[in-house]
Amino acid sequence: MIRRLLAILLLLAVLAPPAAGRADEVADAKARFRKGAELYRARQYREAIAEFEEAYRLKPAGAIHYNIAQCRERLGEWPAAIRSYNDYLREAPDANDRAVVRAAVKKLEERLAATGAQPLIVYSDPPGAEVRIDGRVRGVTPFHLVLPPGSYDVALALAGHERLEQEIAMSAGAAQVVDVQLRPAQPPPPPAAAKSASPAEPAPPLARTPAPDLAARPEAARTAARTPSLGVGASAAAAQPREKRRIYTWIAAGTAVAAAATGSYFGWSARQAESAIDGMSQANGAVATGHVSDATSRAHRANTMFVVAGSAAAASVTLFFVEKKF
Repeated sequence: MIRRLLAILLLLAVLAPPAAGRADEVADAKARFRKGAELYRARQYREAIAEFEEAYRLKPAGAIHYNIAQCRERLGEWPAAIRSYNDYLREAPDANDRAVVRAAVKKLEERLAATGAQPLIVYSDPPGAEVRIDGRVRGVTPFHLVLPPGSYDVALALAGHERLEQEIAMSAGAAQVVDVQLRPAQPPPPPAAAKSASPAEPAPPLARTPAPDLAARPEAARTAARTPSLGVGASAAAAQPREKRRIYTWIAAGTAVAAAATGSYFGWSARQAESAIDGMSQANGAVATGHVSDATSRAHRANTMFVVAGSAAAASVTLFFVEKKF
């Protein structure tokens, strides 16, 4: 538990963005998390949950769900603990303690089996979908509810997405997890084209314009009549100069993309160094310090590259309009 708390604090520090407003939120999240850890050690689990949830709201990190699950389990709130453990596994798919967490979930399911009911846990992507069970609104995703064994009709509805409905079977021995991807709703078909004129009512014939008498015109008029005309559209197109290529705009945009990609790589490297701390099987202060140093250095490089990417992107927007004029 303590090792996980330290790992999450390091994660919050490494991933802190450079913006001042977000930096304040990250600092507040770290303070909330430390407070939650202190309350947990003092066995004030209800108060610790409130601090952990606020830390997650300010700076989401999947591992925080593990600490919430630990508090729920010690409070005897087994269905909610199972939900939090599943939240953790869902948001941290590469966690190296998945087997341990699943074993903890299995023990809680065995305890709940004696009560004759298990939790139904429903996730959706995107979240916030209305959940109906047997036609009755029960909440929004992510969602959990304790149900006895039996078959239930579960329907999810979210504005702008197709409604999803399926039948699930609850057992007394294990929780049921429903995790679905909601598809965007199809746009309505375009209005039908206007019907063509009826064959029984033919359109009136077009009146023919008599050919001009070139012989009655002066020579200049006859010469102009024989000379093909460019037309208004062609003249306007010929008069307009070709749009200049925005060379420097593309150079700045390319720099922004390259810097963003480099920053993403260093950010990924920082997270890998943090994962190495969490994966240490034995305590080793020197090795842990080295991982922390690597994570911090790579995080600084990532932040620097993101600043370069933002500056280059802003420059490309400015050049887009400047190069058009010169």
